[in-house]
Amino acid sequence: MLRRFLAIVLLTIGATFIHAQPSLPPSFQAKTVHSPEAADIFVRWGGKGPVVVLIHGYAENSDSWAPLAAELMKDHTVVVPDLRGIGRSSKPADGYDKKTQAKDMRAVVTSLGYDKTFVVAHDIGNMVAYAYASFDKHVTEHAHPCVLRPNQTPQLHRRPFP
Repeated sequence: MLRRFLAIVLLTIGATFIHAQPSLPPSFQAKTVHSPEAADIFVRWGGKGPVVVLIHGYAENSDSWAPLAAELMKDHTVVVPDLRGIGRSSKPADGYDKKTQAKDMRAVVTSLGYDKTFVVAHDIGNMVAYAYASFDKHVTEHAHPCVLRPNQTPQLHRRPFP
């Protein structure tokens, strides 16, 4: 009976570690930005250099970018917000259209003191990134949203950035 109990406990603990989401580097700073579009957006950022905004996909949060963010922060400032309604961002009743979420992203970028950015997105974040790039002249001219899976090997995706 005791062996069976211990086996169940060990399997449960093991399953938790196997499915644990990676986290962003501890050197990243964090804050919540109030968007003029009536949402509080949780954001983390770190590194130094050209600014790259990483926008996560559906049912993910900014932690999904941990492997890529750790690589990019060596020579870029990496900004990783949680979209409204996800993660530690607020969950307002409306404003989930992509143009409104793109305005949230712009509020995050400007509140951190940045202007021109690169944008990298995954899944539903692609629609937010395209909306951001389509109306915001502050996205770097030769940048365009890159379609990536967050857990891909970062070295494969170094070409889109200067």
